[in-house]
Amino acid sequence: MNKGGLRKRLLLSHMSVALCSLLFIMLLVNLVMTLSFGKYVENQQKAEAGFLLEDLKTSYTAAGTWPTDILMSISHQAMQRNYNVNIFDAEGNEIWGTGHMGMGMEGVSTPRMETKSATSYAIIKDGQRIGTLKMQGNGGAETLLNRNFLQMFNRLSWGALVLVLAGAYLFSRFIANGLSRPLVEIKKIAGRMREGDLGERVILSRSQTEIEEVGLALNYLADTLQQQEKLRKNLTADVAHELRTPLAAIQSHIEAFQDGIWEATPDKLQVCHNQVMRLVQLVSDLEKLSAAENPMIQLRRESLCLNEVIQDSILAVTGRQDNQSISLVFHEQEKLYMVGDYDRLLQVFVNLLNNAYKYTLEGRIDVGISEDSSGILVTITDTGTGINRDELPFIFERFYRGEKSRNRKTGGAGIGLAIVKAIVEAHGGTVTVHSDINEGSEFKVYFPK
Repeated sequence: MNKGGLRKRLLLSHMSVALCSLLFIMLLVNLVMTLSFGKYVENQQKAEAGFLLEDLKTSYTAAGTWPTDILMSISHQAMQRNYNVNIFDAEGNEIWGTGHMGMGMEGVSTPRMETKSATSYAIIKDGQRIGTLKMQGNGGAETLLNRNFLQMFNRLSWGALVLVLAGAYLFSRFIANGLSRPLVEIKKIAGRMREGDLGERVILSRSQTEIEEVGLALNYLADTLQQQEKLRKNLTADVAHELRTPLAAIQSHIEAFQDGIWEATPDKLQVCHNQVMRLVQLVSDLEKLSAAENPMIQLRRESLCLNEVIQDSILAVTGRQDNQSISLVFHEQEKLYMVGDYDRLLQVFVNLLNNAYKYTLEGRIDVGISEDSSGILVTITDTGTGINRDELPFIFERFYRGEKSRNRKTGGAGIGLAIVKAIVEAHGGTVTVHSDINEGSEFKVYFPK
């Protein structure tokens, strides 16, 4: 894990976002201020004119004039707000202006300042026009105010930019450290796994972020690999065990025949024949398993009645059983159809029913079949010895058999359930099991529609 690269990328990304955002905001605000500040000043002028008009209206005398002190006060107010005013009577004759105070527009303007065009407002009282107020703003002053405001805003913006970039730098370092630390740990664990050490695990925090989920997935992968490694070693030992026993029996009998210790009587030859057939059966099971697990398996897909497949499986199994203390009941309500390979499905249910008979000394075996909107479910329940819960995750593995089945009374090489799983999954289905010791087992085979 290149921590420097991660920090660099986060730093550049965060600072680029901050820089672009602030530059865009500054450009947008300057544009808005340039376009709308004049409108703001115009509205401000209208508001100021409203106040002056209200004063002129209320101070208008019955003689049709305004007192001089009122006119001087209005002019003074206008000049304080950087306006020149002229007041006209109803006939349009000028009766007062800021020039009468010796402080007209020319008196307060500087050579660089430009005056804007004057705006006239009618003075209305009791529904009659009694005069006109003409206001003329100082354009240069407005421009100066606008420029000063934008300069102040720009200074604040550049200061904010520096602060944001500093914050982005610190934040990116904090985030990079938070991201890189668990990723480096995950990399170390993955490296140890690559070297064959499957005992290491990633220590996860309580917060379930994406990185913790990666660590959780790596831990799951390590558990799976460790389990598969254990099963691989067990597979080698089991294959050797399955081959050693019949070969040793055959070897001992042949050596005894050669040494003249035994005569080749029919019963002793039958023992050798049985061991050879046992080897043949083991090879046949391995071939079936290899064919079922082949990813290129070609199923002979046809529309079939699953009820008939199960019935044929029951006939095939019960015909070889002589245990009269076990009853088998098939619960069916209607004929259910699916698309699949008849011979391979028959093999699935024959293997499951054989297992049910092997581990059920007395009681019953129930076979049920049902259908819902998503698929067909077949259940095979027995009242046998059951399976230890610790063994349930492994019973579908090749050659796996619990300690209770290591004797030769039940026989088998532990391949049947592996074949069942491979064929069911080739049909897109699933097979699961629930079992308790001395309470029996329940296998569920599900085929989606």
